[in-house]
This record gives sequence, C-alpha cells and structure tokens, in this order.
Amino acid sequence: MNHAGVSLPIMIGEGAWHRAWKVTKEDEELVLRIPKKVAYEKPVPFDHDALTAEYSATKWYYESVNQMVPGGAPALFKFHVTPELTYTLESFGGKSLPLREMSLVEAVRLGRQIGAIYRKMESLTPEIEGFGRLAWTENKGLHGTINEEFQTFFQEKSLTHIHNYQKLVNAYPMFQNKGVAHALQVVTTNRNRRIVSARLVNQDVSPENILWGGDSVCLIDPYPIVYEPREMAGNFMNLYETLFRMLANTQRYKKHQFEKYEDILKTIATGFLDGYSDGDLAISREVRGEQYLQLLETAYQHHCLLIRTLTSEDIIRYGDRKEIEERLANLGDEIKQFAETYFF
Repeated sequence: MNHAGVSLPIMIGEGAWHRAWKVTKEDEELVLRIPKKVAYEKPVPFDHDALTAEYSATKWYYESVNQMVPGGAPALFKFHVTPELTYTLESFGGKSLPLREMSLVEAVRLGRQIGAIYRKMESLTPEIEGFGRLAWTENKGLHGTINEEFQTFFQEKSLTHIHNYQKLVNAYPMFQNKGVAHALQVVTTNRNRRIVSARLVNQDVSPENILWGGDSVCLIDPYPIVYEPREMAGNFMNLYETLFRMLANTQRYKKHQFEKYEDILKTIATGFLDGYSDGDLAISREVRGEQYLQLLETAYQHHCLLIRTLTSEDIIRYGDRKEIEERLANLGDEIKQFAETYFF
C-alpha cells in the first residue's frame, strides 16, 4: 500500500492467481492486484521473468485495445516485480459481468462489442520477435516463444488435430463417425488454404474478466498471446457455447453458476460472432470451423486427463475421473451435432 501510494483498500475478489482490492490514489479509483503465494493448492515460487512477461504482455494488450477501441481496456496499468514486493495497479472499470442481471438484448450487444474488439485488433501488426506464448528476458525483452514460419506451423497444427481425433477414435469407438471425420477434413483443408498471420490476441475473456456497465465493455486480466486470430475467435465461441456450461460444477467455476445462464452465454457468443464477422459469411464460417477444432481438442484434452494420474489442479479445473468421463461422453454428442450443422 505504501509503495504503490494508495489508500482505502476494499477487497473486491480473487482469481486463480491474484487477489484484488479497489484502492484510491489522488482521488482516482484503481485496482491493486497481488499474486497469491499458493494457487491450485500448490506453492507458487517467485519467477521474475515469468511475472514480468505476464505483466508486460497485459500492458501491451491494454494499450493496443485502447488504441483501436478507446475505453475497451483499463487506461492505466503499472506493475512492480521484486522478490520482496510484487503487484499491479490499473484503472478501476466497475463490476464484473453481472450474468444474473443481463437481458438477452444486452447479451447480444455485449458480444458484438467484444467481437468488434477482437476483429479491430487484427489490423495491428505485432512488432515482436516470434509468436505464441509470451516470455521476457533481460536480453530480448518481451518476445514469442515459437520461432518458426507461421504458415508452416499452422498447417502442421492441422495435422495434429487430425491425429488427435484418430487417437480419440482408437480409445473411444463412440467418436467414430463419418460426419465428424468429414467435417474435420473440410475444416482443416479450408484453414490450410488461408493465408494466416500472427496477431496479438486474448486467450481468456471469461465473464469474470469482462466489465460491463450496460453501454460499453472493458476487458481486464487478459492472457495475451501472439497467435492466429480466427483460432482465438473460435476459442471464444467454444467457451461460451460449450465449455463454461460443461465445467459449471467444477471447483474452479462453481461460484459463477454458469449452468443457470446457458441462454445468456450462448447469446453472448451469437453477438460475438456477429460483431467479429461484421456480416461476412466467409469469416463467420472460418470462425465456426475453428470452434469445431477447439471442441475436438477439448475432448482430446479430457482423454489425456484420463490416461494419467490427476493432480489437485486437474481436479479443481475439471472435476474427478467420473466427472471427466461423463463430460467426455457429452462432448462426443456435441461434436456429432456440430458436424451435422456445420454444412448448413
């Protein structure tokens, strides 16, 4: 408090990795975040470079969003990283998304605004070395951890999707389906024909990271990466149409009661796709294709959980083995339904 020069702390919540307080500095309301020493029931060792990468990436993302959509992210973001004292300080933008208070009309409007932010961010070319997850070192500063030709990397990832689906089929015959296999072939063929380039995107726009006052949206606590933007748009769609609902009873998400707000979450996704595609059916189809791949990868991730010993973090995020098995079966049904509707 003294180091940051703030006062009047009010606890406003905590995520998996940080606790947050609303504070005041020179009559301005700010948010002070302090990293936890224990997360997912494990001690979190101090890592100067990892924390600096995380906070530098957040600052870069906020500045980039505000460049394209003023007010779309906190205007101020500062951080301090030392073994003795680590924290971030950013503008206070209000309360997190109130799902229980939202109407379907508001949900569409919210989704459209987020989709528009995602799309507008694609006009910025990242001036950074590499792509993928962001890291920081004293010599290189902030940089991507993957140094390959991006188009080749993207096409190789398509092969990985196909191989992972085959592993699912081998382990669980219920995934064997001509429609599913055909849709996968069409989607990966089409995506490999696209000329793709890496952009600064946000991998975590969960409801708790969205501030909404009824008129405008503000995105906070992002997970910025430099990656293929259509894939991250598909990731958003998969989260809001499927995954948040399916994970609603896990320890990680139980407090949000997502199972009660399925219609709101799906309507946010509908608005997002509309705002992102801006009426372009080809772009909408590309996003849906990436959503399909995300859905398949979600199922494969559940398979990987079942073939190893679950950690406490796994159980917090995904539930116990029985819950994972049941969810995997439900994912099989959803994948078939998605494949049937993709071509219409």
